[in-house]
Amino acid sequence: MNQNELVQDDEINLFDLWEKLRSGWRFVVGGAAFGLIGAGLAIVILPPKYEAVAIVQVGQIGQIGQVGQVGQVGQVGQVGQVKVSSQPVEPPIQAIERMKTPAFQRRVAESLGDKQWLDEVSHLGATKDIVLQVIKATVGVEQVPLIEMRVSAVSPNDAQKKIEAAIAQLIKNHDELAKSALARMRSDLAITREKLTSAERDLETLNKLVATASVKDDRFTQLALMTSLRIQKESETFNQRQMIMALETALETPATQSAKAIEDVFISDKPVSPKKALLLALGLVGGLLVGILSVFFVDALRRAKERR
Repeated sequence: MNQNELVQDDEINLFDLWEKLRSGWRFVVGGAAFGLIGAGLAIVILPPKYEAVAIVQVGQIGQIGQVGQVGQVGQVGQVGQVKVSSQPVEPPIQAIERMKTPAFQRRVAESLGDKQWLDEVSHLGATKDIVLQVIKATVGVEQVPLIEMRVSAVSPNDAQKKIEAAIAQLIKNHDELAKSALARMRSDLAITREKLTSAERDLETLNKLVATASVKDDRFTQLALMTSLRIQKESETFNQRQMIMALETALETPATQSAKAIEDVFISDKPVSPKKALLLALGLVGGLLVGILSVFFVDALRRAKERR
């Protein structure tokens, strides 16, 4: 027997394959039936899951800088020569990683008194009931990163409670992170107000002195000096008032605000899992593959017996 004959013997004829499948149709049909039955049982056994969806903006802190200064994000407004902008308390990516941690989810579960969730976090770590991703939204001419939060639960009410508790915990975390920066701005505001009060008193005194001084030579007399000092104090007073307005703007909304859901939470009125169509399709395909493999396995056993 030459090499060509050996190759021809080893080649698989498609017609022979079809004949094998046709003769073993019971295995193919049975496998498909068992696959569909298994998918049906999974649909019945698996508890339905409902989903709540929220679009969340991380906490923002107001900042001030000179006009033309680069590196400021989220411009809010301008007060004279001072620009008021806002910065996130933490980048959305970092906030997502924080919310994925078992510690964060444990605090959320504790706030709800959800013992089952607590047990899952304690034994398995962070669960997959919370799915997070960063999305981009256009506000004016800027791209603002937001967080899309999806929370699944066994009922719509539980899904809503979970997502609201997760948002509340995020707000609490961001308020804590922003506390020191806001305290510094409030301290700067109080100091600037004191300086303004002192400058206004000095300016009032200089105005009285200028009004009562005798005029002899404006270039060298005491009046010229007091006038120069008054102009400086007026400029200082103006700058301090600008700074006070800028700090007040930076401490108020929208420059400074807590994390929040920018729209109402959406809750699905139909379960999002188990996906019946997908499970049935997978069961059918898997059953067919098992049935086809069974046909070839039985045929291989038969041929082995014949050879022996």
